[in-house]
Amino acid sequence: MMRSEESDAGFMGLAGDLARRIAMHDWASTAVGPIEDWPVSLRHTVSMMLPSPVPLVLLWGPEGVMLYNDAYSRFAGGRDSRLLGSNVLDGWNEVADFNENVMRVGLAGGTLSYRDHALTLYRNGQAEELRLNLDYSPVPGDDGRPAGVIAVVIETTQACNARKVLEESETRLRFLDTLSRAVTDCQGANQILEITARLTAQHLGLSNCAYADMDETGDGFTIRGNWHAPGSPSIVGHYRLSDFGTLAVRKLNAGQALVINDNTAELSPEEARTFQSMGVAATICMPLVKEGRLTALMAIHDSSPHHWSDYELSVIREVTERSWAHVQRVGAEVLLREREEYNRQILDGATDYGIVATDLRGNITLWNAGAKEMLGWTEAEVLGKPIDLVFSAEDRDAGRPAIKRHEALQTGRAHDARWLVRKSGERFWGLGEMTPLRDDGGAVIGFVKLLRDRTHEHEAQEALRLSEDQLRRAQVAGGIGLFSVDIAANTMTCTDELCRIFGVEQQGVFAPEIFENMVVPEDRERASNLSRRHGGAAALDVEYRIHRADTGEERTVARKADFELDDAGDPVRMVGVVQDVTDRHRTQLALEKSEAQFSTLAQNMPTQVWTARADGRMDWFNDRAYAYAGEQRGSFEADGWSRIVHPDERGAVLERWAESVATGEVYDTEMRLRDANGHYRWHLVRALPLTDARGAISAWVGTNTEIEAQKKAEAAFAQDRDRLWTITRDLMLVCDFNGTITAVNPSAERLLGWHEGEMLGRRIATFIHPEDLESTAAEVVKLSTGKRTVAFENRYRARDGDYRLLAWTAVPDEQRIHAIGRDITDQRTVEEALRQSQKMEAVGQLTGGIAHDFNNLLQGITGSLDVMHNRLAQGRTGDLERWLTGARASAERAAGLTHRLLAFSRRQPLDPRPVRTNPLVASMEDMLRRTLGEHIELEFVLAGGLWLTQCDPNQLESAILNLVINARDAMPGGGRLTIETCNAHLDGHYAARQRDVKPGQYVCIAITDTGVGMSRATAARAFEPFFTTKPMGQGTGLGLSMIYGFARQSEGYARIYSEEGIGSTIKLYLPRHHGAENTPDEPGSQDSLPIARQGEVVLVVEDEPVVRGLILEVLDELGYQAIEASDGPSGLAILQSRRRIDLLITDIGLPGLNGRQVADGGRASRPGLKVLFMTGYAENAAMASGFLEPGMAMITKPFAIDMLAGRIREIIEG
Repeated sequence: MMRSEESDAGFMGLAGDLARRIAMHDWASTAVGPIEDWPVSLRHTVSMMLPSPVPLVLLWGPEGVMLYNDAYSRFAGGRDSRLLGSNVLDGWNEVADFNENVMRVGLAGGTLSYRDHALTLYRNGQAEELRLNLDYSPVPGDDGRPAGVIAVVIETTQACNARKVLEESETRLRFLDTLSRAVTDCQGANQILEITARLTAQHLGLSNCAYADMDETGDGFTIRGNWHAPGSPSIVGHYRLSDFGTLAVRKLNAGQALVINDNTAELSPEEARTFQSMGVAATICMPLVKEGRLTALMAIHDSSPHHWSDYELSVIREVTERSWAHVQRVGAEVLLREREEYNRQILDGATDYGIVATDLRGNITLWNAGAKEMLGWTEAEVLGKPIDLVFSAEDRDAGRPAIKRHEALQTGRAHDARWLVRKSGERFWGLGEMTPLRDDGGAVIGFVKLLRDRTHEHEAQEALRLSEDQLRRAQVAGGIGLFSVDIAANTMTCTDELCRIFGVEQQGVFAPEIFENMVVPEDRERASNLSRRHGGAAALDVEYRIHRADTGEERTVARKADFELDDAGDPVRMVGVVQDVTDRHRTQLALEKSEAQFSTLAQNMPTQVWTARADGRMDWFNDRAYAYAGEQRGSFEADGWSRIVHPDERGAVLERWAESVATGEVYDTEMRLRDANGHYRWHLVRALPLTDARGAISAWVGTNTEIEAQKKAEAAFAQDRDRLWTITRDLMLVCDFNGTITAVNPSAERLLGWHEGEMLGRRIATFIHPEDLESTAAEVVKLSTGKRTVAFENRYRARDGDYRLLAWTAVPDEQRIHAIGRDITDQRTVEEALRQSQKMEAVGQLTGGIAHDFNNLLQGITGSLDVMHNRLAQGRTGDLERWLTGARASAERAAGLTHRLLAFSRRQPLDPRPVRTNPLVASMEDMLRRTLGEHIELEFVLAGGLWLTQCDPNQLESAILNLVINARDAMPGGGRLTIETCNAHLDGHYAARQRDVKPGQYVCIAITDTGVGMSRATAARAFEPFFTTKPMGQGTGLGLSMIYGFARQSEGYARIYSEEGIGSTIKLYLPRHHGAENTPDEPGSQDSLPIARQGEVVLVVEDEPVVRGLILEVLDELGYQAIEASDGPSGLAILQSRRRIDLLITDIGLPGLNGRQVADGGRASRPGLKVLFMTGYAENAAMASGFLEPGMAMITKPFAIDMLAGRIREIIEG
């Protein structure tokens, strides 16, 4: 056997077990043949298949010789060793028919795809039911025809089985849920079992489901009920378990399920006969074993042999367990109802007590007759509701019910006495006791609360307590102490408050001398003593000073007392009250002092001061008030002050004063008051309320301040304002924030022709030019936020229909806008005339510059041609190349000049495309460093994440180079030049300050130098054509104007920032491009001019004979058949003929019809016509992307012959 050279390293050097095995296999003995003779397609397919982690097998040739990868080897299992190199029909002989179809379809060029396809395979010596995803595709041989079939083999057996288990589980759960809901409300065991039997048999599609009870003997059982399908017999009746065979007896008594798929095949004839007599061929019987004894059965039967699935077994097992659980529950509920009824009779007999039971959450579960009698609700009304309903709202808010339940859980008992609420809303005082309610296992399952109504007892106790408390509070609040002196026994009792006043500890009974000794010696004659009490001569209403027993502090007390007399009229007891009046004395002294100070201050103030009582009645005026009016002191009190108020204002003044007195608001008004000479003068009158410790108004203090001079100044100002409103030539307007005009001055009629009445009440939008409505509305919104408007411009319609341009200044207040508008229509007309004059001056300068430069260039061209003409006439041709080169150089310089002029005028034909600026700038680094020289440092600051822009990349490179050269020339002594890129956003506010700048996103390229800089005047003219600061002959003055024209033509913007002595920055803003980046084609090399192919015809339309002749000459040299036309109509006539035309070459600017019209007319009859436009200046062609359609191209005059030849070939072949 021959080995290939690849055997040691694996097939084609690949790693892996199958790569090694394929390399070592004896392929010469197979239909594939030796490995070194394999076709390229086979080797390539195998090399692509081996590294794949997905199981792949290649069936090559009509025989389907098997080659596969490591993943498929693992799938094949134990059969792997026999498969490699075998024919597929032999290798997997158990599915030969399936694979025969695969080979037939695949070798015919077809594909096959299977999902979760079932196949039985013998991978490890025994049958396996597999689920597979299989995809078969043909594999072409070296001749392109199908030579084999490749298969992708994904095993999904586990996923399918898992999905089946999940689906069966979901089905079972849905059925069990339906069954549970169906038996929830059942009241008896038979009803539960009947529903269960019916639903189970119907769900499984069986003929019978039955349930039975075992006899006490353990052998007999009675089928009490069954559900049977139509056509199947009922099997209700009594049976012996032993008749069903030993297997049934053993299994069921052991508590195991009896499962029979076919009784005739699995049981003896006698045992099978018992089942068959019931019409049963297959059965599952589930036992119920309690306390070691078989007590009941539930079974499902089918009339035909049936292989029971795991799903059916799980369903009947679950149904049996749930059914017996429901049966036990119903039995327990019946027993519980009987027990509850017995307990209810006992509870309802205790009508003096309200007995309430709740669950753990406090929801009522029992409510006896006593609770109904006490609280008003019936049991039906409260069952399931929280016991919180009997508590007051404040107790519910405080969480009192939950607190009491928690207390009962913690201590075993919770006592309560509080106000509860009846159904009627009436409150009653309830005494309650709550204890936990436990089940048979001792677990707490709820609470029991006993209630008694003790409202009457509580109210009596509360009334007594309240009376005592009120007396105590009154004594404490009033600082009053009570005492009683027994005169005969010379003993004294007193209240706690009296002890507090004197600073002694309460001890019940005192000797009166204890208190008498505290009296200041000077006042003891006024205080009582023993002898005076005996004689009834003690003072009964007296004030005296004491020294407190605890602190020694001196206090003043007032005592009021009386004697109780016996039948003989002798005093037996002295009773009375004592009050500490120290603070009152101090307050009185302070008040007297304060009043004196206020009087002194008020009399010396330079204004009128007055006071009033809380009810508004005037009670005092200072002397200045009386002196002002020439009235007697005291004459203003009460309502006398109103006499000096001007009669026109008196009523409103009195009404406003009454309102302030009623509301407590500050009194603040202006009024005229009569002076001593009878003249009325303006005063500002203000009054403030004074409040006591409780916040109640106790008095008013007011002032009258003369404001006569201020009033006169205001009147003068108003007069000046009204005069300005009338005489100003500016339009003055007042409107609300909705734009409704509320006032307008007479200038409206002078400026616009509208009378005041024609504008008042109308919206300003009525008069504003439609194009200015949006900006005006935005300005009104800004004013509504409190901001001012300065120099806002819009146009107002005059009565004659013309519009006047107004410049506005406006300020808002809370409700209105006050605006002044100046007519600047004539001013703008003058400004426009000045701009036109400046433009004409610029055009003159431009024309002169063009003439100067072109004359120089034409001199070089015509001079060179004259020399060559003379030399040719003389036969001297030796040095003609020199003069040809000179003429060509002058022509190229002329082309460059027109190139710059077109860029300046924004008419240069551009080739815009998406550009990544950073790579373009970086690619220029070497050239820029050579341009700058060693004395200038070059730095790049290129922003990450820079956006795309769309422009002509060649023109962008030219612009950057021009800017770098300008910067170099500005740094003759050396310096630093920085090229920076960034993303920029020009907002509307910035764009509005510039000319022709659109807000939006831009790519910014900034060139910054550290050179001599520019003055403000120089920077302002830097973009003008032919403007230069360089010496004569060192610059055309078109560089920056060309850059500016390129930026504007690319819908961008250029800006200069410069400071003399520091340097300059010129920024190019090019608009962001949101589309995708184009991948440029690789440029090819061309050694010779591309020539025509056989029979190709080109139509040339050019009105300039010399240019037309030149193009025709070039076409003839290239081998094209050329047709010429001198204008648009003749060219279109040729296009509308039946002649062959492969390409139209046309100038854009033609007489009669322009080049684009000729092309469009030609395409009407020749839809695929290829077109090459020629242009030196064409407004519509300035941006080629908006002018050219597919199959069109453009070339700019002047152009080189080789460029023309290349474009012609490129368009025809494209």
